[in-house]
Amino acid sequence: MSQFLYQLEWIIKGYEFALLLWFFVSQWSKYSWSLFYVRGKSFKSLEHHEMHSCFMTILCMFVFHVFASEIEQFFVSPLIADLNNKIKVFYISGMIIQFIYLIVIFSYHRARQCLFSRTTRVCMYTTIAVITLQFIQLIARGYVDYHALVMVYFVAVWICNIVAVSAMSVYPIRQTLVFIKQRREAL
Repeated sequence: MSQFLYQLEWIIKGYEFALLLWFFVSQWSKYSWSLFYVRGKSFKSLEHHEMHSCFMTILCMFVFHVFASEIEQFFVSPLIADLNNKIKVFYISGMIIQFIYLIVIFSYHRARQCLFSRTTRVCMYTTIAVITLQFIQLIARGYVDYHALVMVYFVAVWICNIVAVSAMSVYPIRQTLVFIKQRREAL
């Protein structure tokens, strides 16, 4: 089961990478390096804020998904022999990584004086939900030795991931549909 989920996780990471490629292919010619470096009064409209907010959210989500899963898979698990300590480290490290993700997203938006898009807000809310689930599992499995919530945890975390990926998909899909409509009208 865990090997299947690991493979499924890589499919989601591949999709996130495809979303990043969409931004580079569709927006690079218009914005080039300002995708990364625009700030404050350089934003021309709410759509410009939304585009940058979505881009940085997808970029951060992809980077954190890739590194967080690999850190847990290859570094944390083999180093700890005791199952109870492994459970504690797993959930604590997960909460720390998710919290760092929130700080990075929030700091980026504050430093760039960029408004939070709906996509970013949904991703942040789902991240807070995942942190809460990890905390519940830390208490239940790590300290109380209660393992009955494991399936609830897996299902809830996957629902949060699917909601976040769906939210990240909205902007590229909407912009692609607008582009297709403009091309049809031009013909």
